This record gives sequence, C-alpha cells and structure tokens, in this order.
Amino acid sequence: MAMGIWFDANGWPVPPVVLLICLVGETLYLRGWSVIVNREQVRDAGSRAGEPWPAWLWRGAFFTAAIFTFLLAASAPIDTLSASLFWVHMVQHLLLLVVMAPLLVAGAPLLPLWWGLPRALRAWLQVLARWPLGRAVARLGYWLRQPAISCGLLLAGIWIWHWPTLYDLALTNDLIHDWCEHLIFIAVSVLFWTQIIPSPPLRSRASYLGKMGCIGVAIAQNVVLAILIGFAPHPIYAPYAHMVQWPGGLSALQDQQFGAGIMWTFGDVPFGVAFSVLLQRWLILHTDDIGTNVALGEH
Repeated sequence: MAMGIWFDANGWPVPPVVLLICLVGETLYLRGWSVIVNREQVRDAGSRAGEPWPAWLWRGAFFTAAIFTFLLAASAPIDTLSASLFWVHMVQHLLLLVVMAPLLVAGAPLLPLWWGLPRALRAWLQVLARWPLGRAVARLGYWLRQPAISCGLLLAGIWIWHWPTLYDLALTNDLIHDWCEHLIFIAVSVLFWTQIIPSPPLRSRASYLGKMGCIGVAIAQNVVLAILIGFAPHPIYAPYAHMVQWPGGLSALQDQQFGAGIMWTFGDVPFGVAFSVLLQRWLILHTDDIGTNVALGEH
C-alpha cells in the first residue's frame, strides 16, 4: 500500500516528463541567472536605474522554490490521494494557483530563461519575433496582460474547472487532468500574479489601487466558490460521491466540506499577504506625497 502511495504505476515518485521539464527549466534559468548576476556585479548599480544584483539572489531562490512546489503538487502521494480525497485534490490545486505561480513570477524567469538559451536559438527566436506570427503573439500577450483581462481569466479558469461536468471529466482522464486543467491553472494564475508582483522585464499595468482591486476580486470569488462547495447539501462531484469507501473515515460530504474549508482559509492567505503589502506601500507613498505638499505649502 505504501508503494502505491509513494510511487506511481511506473515506479516513479514524480512523472518522468515533469522531472525532465523541471530539470531543463532549472538548468536554463541558472545558466541565464549567472549571466545576469555577473553583468550586474560589474556595473555601478548606483549610477543607473534598475535593480541591484543582490535582488537576483532572491529571485533565484523564488524560482527554485516554485520548481519544488510544482514537483510536490505532481508527486505520487498527492496525485494518488487526490483521486480519492477531494481535500487533497484541493491542496494540489492551491499549490499551483497560489504558491507556485506567485513564486514563479517573483523569480522573474523570462530574462534568465532567455539568456540561458543557446545563442543560435536566441537568434532564431529574434528572427521569428519579426514575422507576422511573432508580432501577432506579442500583440496577444499585450492584450492578455491588461489587468481586467488577467483578473477575468483567473476567475474563468478556476470556476470553469470546478464546474462538476469538467471536474468529473478531469478526475476520470489523466491527460485532461494533468495537461489541460493544471496547465490552464498555471497559465491564468501566472498571468494574474504578473499584475501584482514585479517580474522584469514585465511591468504591471495596474496602479496600487488597481492591484488591490484585483486581489479583492480574487479573494471574493474564492470565498464564494468555497461557500457553494462547502454548504452544498450533497457531494457534487460524481467520482467522489460514488466511492464505496473513503480514506481517513470521512464521508464524501465531509471530505467535500473539509476541502472547501481549506480553499476558504489557506487559499486566501497569499492574496491577503499581497493585499497587505500593497496597502502598506500605497499608504507610505501617499503619506510621503502629503508630507511633500505640506512642506512646499510652508514655503
């Protein structure tokens, strides 16, 4: 039984494809990260705008933490138990949506991954970017990164995949579950967090109030969805409701309520932390502005 929990059907603690993706990503990131740090170290950070090189030490740590979170979410114990326990499945989703995604954005992966690529591949991608298809992709990316669009896509991605029909389909089809549902969760959450967390070369297109508004909407939808799931009078996801026996002595309804509670509490923590930081910075900014105006008025 232990082997069935700690290893998948092929004897791997994490699927080989996931391990390969993480290994390639971490290798490219560290290769490009070292280039950036070396360049920043030889420049006089005080003579130009931009981040001092020690900031990239934190970004490297954030990216590595995001990779480990992804490995944890895809690990055999969580993946195996999520098939029989709704609350474990909810933990898996939250690891992707509100832990891995903000850590990945904080790691600012675009620049390190770019400089980590071979020079010939970078040159080819630069040529491709000038083609009509490349320009169309750039325009699409610019459109998707509008604050309202980013926020709306996060809500749509979460709610659509918690609709019982699609949720049940993902539970009964590993391909849809791993490469459709989870990839959409990662994509929409990363897009959302790029509006909140600085991630060079991307810049947030929302003001402090706009960022706090996006977070407020994200918290509200999370609470509403958790209430709908937690206070449902019966199990709403067929694969869990039809189980003959539930691990841990939980009934299907209790399992569902427990998962909704995790969603309501743990799922709001990263949003709450981000909101608090943004509120503090907004208050400091406006306090400084008020002090400056008072000082000018005295003269």
